[in-house]
Amino acid sequence: MKFYKFPVFILVFALFFSVNYLFAQEEETSEQEEMDEEQWEAQILELTAKKNDLTTKVADLQKEIDGYTLQSNLKSEELKKTEEAYWNEFGGKDAYNTFKKDLDYLEIQCRKKEGTQVDAMAKFDALTKSEWRCHPEFFSRYKKLKECLDGWQSSVPEYTIQPGEYLFVIAMKKEVYNNKHMWPVIWEANENGVLSAPRGIPKTIRNPHLVYPGQVLKIPKLTESLKKSDVFERAKGWLDWKKNRMRKKNK
Repeated sequence: MKFYKFPVFILVFALFFSVNYLFAQEEETSEQEEMDEEQWEAQILELTAKKNDLTTKVADLQKEIDGYTLQSNLKSEELKKTEEAYWNEFGGKDAYNTFKKDLDYLEIQCRKKEGTQVDAMAKFDALTKSEWRCHPEFFSRYKKLKECLDGWQSSVPEYTIQPGEYLFVIAMKKEVYNNKHMWPVIWEANENGVLSAPRGIPKTIRNPHLVYPGQVLKIPKLTESLKKSDVFERAKGWLDWKKNRMRKKNK
């Protein structure tokens, strides 16, 4: 056989088998489609029964869905009423949000020692008046905050006086009291003895207007007792330098 005849042979062979396959499929289809009337009726009845059964199941499932939907709506209403009663028990949701915001802020303030302990304690006293402090979400945090405030230490437990500084300048520093009016507290703590001082520098501060570079001052915690002490009354006599100077001369 010559080479050019080979493709023709292959083509004829493929056509032969394709025709046979088509005839076989046609015969099989014809056999499947050849059903008598009784078979058709039986098949229709069987399919109709299946359809009715599925329709019944769908209806039953829909009833269950409707029942669950009704229960869900009732539970939602019940939950809504419970939540309203819950919030009202503690003063409402706005009170909750306010308490949480103040507590978050005060925790940061105490941790970073921002401002003064007195200011922080005043804010804490306001939290104490709220019933939300007893709520499980906040109770442990409230107790830890109380411990933090009780153990508040100044970020500068001691301070070395620099040239040109006075007690009120030191008191107004953010890392000390952030309040110049608190200078009498520093004076009272160091009036009878500073922590240390260079040679030749006084180790006491009898006159609050006379402080010297190099003196190392004690910076006490700013407690309520210090704030209410008579040191502020005694300090009033030193507020007017001229009057104080004249009083000293007359003595």
